[in-house]
Amino acid sequence: MPARAAPVSMPPVDERRLALWRALSELFLDTEPDGTAFDYIARVVLESGYLPMQVKQVLWAELFPVLAGNLRSVAGEWSGWSDDWLLTHIKPVTQLARVGGRGGVAREIRRCWQAVATRLPPDFG
Repeated sequence: MPARAAPVSMPPVDERRLALWRALSELFLDTEPDGTAFDYIARVVLESGYLPMQVKQVLWAELFPVLAGNLRSVAGEWSGWSDDWLLTHIKPVTQLARVGGRGGVAREIRRCWQAVATRLPPDFG
């Protein structure tokens, strides 16, 4: 189990956070992300201004608990979630939470995140 780090401050849900939710949620669609999707996600991550640990918190502590089930579903969502849906269902974290998950879905998200991370500065890896 990874060591716990000190709390990390998280900004409120604003347009930057919503854009990050929108982009990272593409990793949870019932489709195979490609280079274009990874480029888009990396661009949004950089434009968000979030620190690497903050981005990982958004991915693993906010999106993963809610959206991972989509990848377990036989008929998962493949076209994306509306901003209203994301705002209703995703709960922002305000302090450091466990990063990562277990099982096949977590392995797939880690694989996709690595593809995104290759397009980002080294501290995002």
